[in-house]
Amino acid sequence: MQHSQHPDDENTFRIEKNHWYAWQTIPSDLDGNRIYYSPVHVTNSALKGGNKSHIMLAFTNVLYLDGSQDFHVNLNVLQRFKDILVADLLMTNATMRSIAILSRIDFAWLQQHCRHVLDQYPPSLFGPAAEGDVATYLDRAFPYVHSRVTLPRRPMLDK
Repeated sequence: MQHSQHPDDENTFRIEKNHWYAWQTIPSDLDGNRIYYSPVHVTNSALKGGNKSHIMLAFTNVLYLDGSQDFHVNLNVLQRFKDILVADLLMTNATMRSIAILSRIDFAWLQQHCRHVLDQYPPSLFGPAAEGDVATYLDRAFPYVHSRVTLPRRPMLDK
């Protein structure tokens, strides 16, 4: 299996293109009312200039407030764990620093952070395969992520 990034420790979290992840954004002022959660579908991930701590990431954010949007962001990795990556979210014109947390996604995460998705699109609507596999479920609940129907929300930073 080919990976977009190659951290020194093979047991640390990697981001692979064409995979679903759990996305969380936390503002630097730790205002709990502005913590944001969404499943995201990564379309591209690359190390910037070979620097293992700087990642250029493209993804479709299916729960964005204005509707599903494609994003292109730079992440400055602060810490990698086995199942989680914690990074500074580097965005142009940002008035406040934010932290992004990417992790493996599963039904328990959706249940805890995005219950409304499961309520609106019960896995049982999509058959047994979707009930047993979160990626299959998300592919069926949000099929447009593979069609590239969404529009870029922000340009890639520091090309």
